[in-house]
Amino acid sequence: MIDITIVDYDLGNQDSLLYSLKSLNLKAKISKDIEVLSKSDLLILPGVGSFPEAIKRLKENNLTEFLIKWVSKNKPILGICLGMQLLCSKSYEDKETKGLGIINGEIIALDSSSCHIGWNSVHMVEESYLLNSKSDDFYFNHSFKFKGNKNFIKGYATFNDEKIPAIIKKDNNVLGIQFHPEKSQDAGKKLLLILIKKLIDG
Repeated sequence: MIDITIVDYDLGNQDSLLYSLKSLNLKAKISKDIEVLSKSDLLILPGVGSFPEAIKRLKENNLTEFLIKWVSKNKPILGICLGMQLLCSKSYEDKETKGLGIINGEIIALDSSSCHIGWNSVHMVEESYLLNSKSDDFYFNHSFKFKGNKNFIKGYATFNDEKIPAIIKKDNNVLGIQFHPEKSQDAGKKLLLILIKKLIDG
């Protein structure tokens, strides 16, 4: 059975994500122990809150360098919402803050002054193993977005006529999604299974 660990840095939606994974009969746990994380098949980096505070807490738990090395060994990681943003080079939320630098790109404010909160569909750049050209609706809650090489962007959502990167991917082992599958009911659970399988299979 696949051994999944949710990276615990005291700032995120770990419990609801754990519940969703276990409801799918997946072996999952929450940990910040590097020894435990190292023995996992897949890491999930969740997140709710501000980018600077998240990076601060990752550093306090000695997790930044570990996560960078994890990816450099071609091991799979899934970033969700703020967790997706943390994978990137830097963010301008509150102040300019360096990210993990796993995916080259910046996190900038949405064009609209409004937060993107609620249900929205994701349109894939091209047909893929993730979703059809137009997906089910998923739950979003964010006010910052990814800006970077379009080759990393695999899916978009549209909010107030603004295209928002909803899925970003690098190589076969790094995937980030801006929405919350654990809050997206059956569609979210179905997608979680697809993402986990594809990340494990490479």
